[in-house]
Amino acid sequence: MAEEASLLTAPSANLQSNINLQEQCPLFTILPAEIRSLIYTYALTDYEDITHDGQSYDRNTYWYRPGYKARRRTATELLRSCKRVFQETWFMPFALAEHSFYLMHQDRAPPRRVTLERMRQYLATLRDFARIQDGKDIPQIHSIRVFAQLWALEDPRRLQEVLNLEGFRPRNVTITIRYTDFWFWERNAPLHIDARWVNTVIFPESVSTIKMDFEMVDRRKKEIDFITDLAVEKWVFRRADGIIFRANKEDTVTSGWTGSSTWAKARWIRDESRPNEIDFYVKTVTWKPTFDGDNPFAGSYKCPNLDIPSDFVQEPVLWLQGMASVPIDWLASAGVPNEASAEEVAQAVGRRPIRARGQHRPIRRRPRPETDE
Repeated sequence: MAEEASLLTAPSANLQSNINLQEQCPLFTILPAEIRSLIYTYALTDYEDITHDGQSYDRNTYWYRPGYKARRRTATELLRSCKRVFQETWFMPFALAEHSFYLMHQDRAPPRRVTLERMRQYLATLRDFARIQDGKDIPQIHSIRVFAQLWALEDPRRLQEVLNLEGFRPRNVTITIRYTDFWFWERNAPLHIDARWVNTVIFPESVSTIKMDFEMVDRRKKEIDFITDLAVEKWVFRRADGIIFRANKEDTVTSGWTGSSTWAKARWIRDESRPNEIDFYVKTVTWKPTFDGDNPFAGSYKCPNLDIPSDFVQEPVLWLQGMASVPIDWLASAGVPNEASAEEVAQAVGRRPIRARGQHRPIRRRPRPETDE
């Protein structure tokens, strides 16, 4: 409660002027600031807006997932109730929202999203208002989430640009790597994450936790278990003030969810758990600050890449003589019912489904594009 109470600050003379103190209202005369802060936090925390037409995301998209099944919205009606409420809460929608960024090709991200340039403009406006009203800077925000394809994440400049936004002081940073963000997921390639960005990116002094979501189809969860164990053991992050962040295996959280097997106008029957559905496996690793004075970056230490070893045997996968997906337009024109199983789709295609033996394939790196457009 003490942490939430800190959200409330004494109003400036500007915000106090021409205002009714609402002395007849129990919200202000009976409830202490700590309780009001909890109420405000509940009312002003952002949420998935599934109640309004056009806000829900299509299930058959790259960006549909838990927490992001619709555009996120903050109900700001409370701020318009009276000036007394406004003076105590004007900054809370910004502070409480989970600000999301998409480092990827445009077709992998929702069309209506906050770009870096738009966030810069928003921060400049908010900063000017804060200084005029309170004589202070922008309040610290609770969290940001970065969705990133690996080709973009592995270029350290892209994430650093987000973290270096002027006035942007996040407390919690989460980096989410979705199944389709991994290198050559279309080919069922062994998992690989280059560590150059880990060794280069410097987090702001405001950051207190760093999290990474590693998502994969459920049949490949052993690969996720392996690389997350390696990340816990070998990866460390650093803050601008020199503080080092380390992970503990006890803080690693496992979760899962079920999504569509169709995106980019193709049905990925290779990965289906059931007709038109894929079960996803997610491991979340958390890094926290340490204060033991041990800074591996002061020496020659470099965090290693996360790679599956050459003798690792992948789980068997359903192939249609090498076909992993089928265009949905073809399925529709062929009259294949939506509820058809992968095997039935294979029969409709005219090829016999086979179960490939697990094997390891050498990783071939894809050149990084010049832009993400």
